[in-house]
Amino acid sequence: MEIRSKTSLKRKMVFYFLLVAVANIFVGIELLVEIRSDKYRSKVIETVVQIKNGEKTEQAIFPLLDNLTKKFVYMVGILILVSAIVLFLFVIQIASPIQYMINKAKKIAGGDLSVSLTMKSKDEISDLGNLINDLTVNLQEIIVQLKQMHAAFERASIFLETKLSLLPELQKHFQLEQRLLKDNVENIAMIKQAFTVYQMRKFQLEDFTPEEQRLMDSLLKDDEISQAQYDEVKKLHIERGGFVGAILKELDYVSNSSLLRHLSME
Repeated sequence: MEIRSKTSLKRKMVFYFLLVAVANIFVGIELLVEIRSDKYRSKVIETVVQIKNGEKTEQAIFPLLDNLTKKFVYMVGILILVSAIVLFLFVIQIASPIQYMINKAKKIAGGDLSVSLTMKSKDEISDLGNLINDLTVNLQEIIVQLKQMHAAFERASIFLETKLSLLPELQKHFQLEQRLLKDNVENIAMIKQAFTVYQMRKFQLEDFTPEEQRLMDSLLKDDEISQAQYDEVKKLHIERGGFVGAILKELDYVSNSSLLRHLSME
């Protein structure tokens, strides 16, 4: 996947920092200007002189302090408002998407590969979400290919075993090859079993492959198996996977010669 971020996450963080910094600077400058202004100083001096001369009581200084307090409260209110806006933007644009991906990733780690992340932003967080989507899709494809490989090896093993059973004089000459093929089938089955925890939807295999469907239809048509046996094989195939020929032999539904004949017809 090609990553093309239209909005940098770093720029967002810098913007939030500058927004808070500008608000703090504005409040500091506003208070400093108010205290150092000639009008405010003149009023303070005038009030102090009047109190000193007895023209006013000490209570006269309180309105000046109240005005300064109100100004300070307004500035603090502005800081709180800006901080709330920045926090809201951070939660909406950064914290919430990260938590969303964490929740989805937990489901994927739990084995549900059908999970898909829907990313609305166009930044690095969105790129990370899309990479997680690509990862789950690739893992599903690997699992499907592993199942198909296992079915193909199992089919070859069943075909060879069935054919050799009809030729006992040749069977002893191919015992080593037959054992190696079975070992490979078992190894692939073990690897496949390790992935059975994962649940898939997008790349889930059909009930039967076209080749397996033709084999089952042929056996059913020739009355080699009954409908009930067909349904049982289908059920086990969905649950366990693998080549249907192995399930047919395991259940002893068809003879070696019959299975070989129908396999050769494909």
